[in-house]
Amino acid sequence: MKEFENRYYPLKRAFVSRSEKFHRVKPPFGQKFRFRDSEITVWHLTLPGTARTSGKRILFSSDWHWHDSARNRKLLEEYSRLAGEFPADIQILGGDQCDDADTLDKLPEFLKKIASLAPETFAVNGNWEAGKRWLNPEYFAGLYASCGITLLENRSVISGGFRLTGLPDISSINFRYLPEMEKVPELTDILLTHNPDGAVAADRKGFLRNFSLILCGHTHGGQCRLPLLGALYIPSFYHRKFDRGIFCRRGLNLSMLVSSGMGEHRHTRRFNCPPEAVIVEFKKDE
Repeated sequence: MKEFENRYYPLKRAFVSRSEKFHRVKPPFGQKFRFRDSEITVWHLTLPGTARTSGKRILFSSDWHWHDSARNRKLLEEYSRLAGEFPADIQILGGDQCDDADTLDKLPEFLKKIASLAPETFAVNGNWEAGKRWLNPEYFAGLYASCGITLLENRSVISGGFRLTGLPDISSINFRYLPEMEKVPELTDILLTHNPDGAVAADRKGFLRNFSLILCGHTHGGQCRLPLLGALYIPSFYHRKFDRGIFCRRGLNLSMLVSSGMGEHRHTRRFNCPPEAVIVEFKKDE
């Protein structure tokens, strides 16, 4: 399989020269705060939009790794309170909603609760979904649809002045970069992909030119972070470069947010890296 993928899917490799075009920033348009009486840290971003997106709000979370543990349920309760305090027009799930195969039957109840928190919810698959290759290729699309969620995989949808484009995880046999899309002035373009490595791989032939924002997860922020040293390990071609935070793409008016995510693997815990949700609000571009 590795030889097959290396031959037919050359995007699944490191692109050092492309990654160097992204640099970390401390944005004037964002701040972090700890949600009241909760473990959850919240990124609150304010971005320019259009007349159609002015005043609208997106809620983003990733990497739930849902296995219906007491900790999972506690985080979902706290996240639900956050969604109630900051009502979103659109909710986005950034992949790795599932955990191991023996907990797939726990997903429908979780996804239905998540979908109830916003008028529309969209999702992309992560590497944990891509890894379930023994499932029917349409399994997750059908599961999400049955729970009121739209899966975006190598396609775009227009919703409320946003054009949302979703790519599968870079580990997926379905990963592609899409051809450049025509810019529509009244639309705000957002790219969704689980792994920041996927955004770097797709940065060719002008594909990223029209996007304002990329939303990613996957890294868990390293999950365990030591004071002064930060993350010890990040599952990325680019080591710790894209551990978490905001990155700007040189030459484009484009920001990429890499979230630390909400959950953790079943047998590991976070250390000095709390669960993280993202609120993005849009104002009319002056």
